[in-house]
Amino acid sequence: MGKNTRIAGRFGPRYGSSLRKSWNSLMEKRYEEHQCPYCKTTGSVKRLASGIWSCKKCGTKWAGLAYTPY
Repeated sequence: MGKNTRIAGRFGPRYGSSLRKSWNSLMEKRYEEHQCPYCKTTGSVKRLASGIWSCKKCGTKWAGLAYTPY
């Protein structure tokens, strides 16, 4: 019987299952490819800081949510 640990597997049995599941869903949203709302290019959006996002292609910066750009 194997375990599907995903991104939160590094915590092992610590911190409780519900906290690991919620942290896992946040981090999966953060690291997926996002689409720029200005030039509509997928994969060129990077997070600069908490809530600050930038597009490599068109060079725009905008404020979004902490873990997702919109």
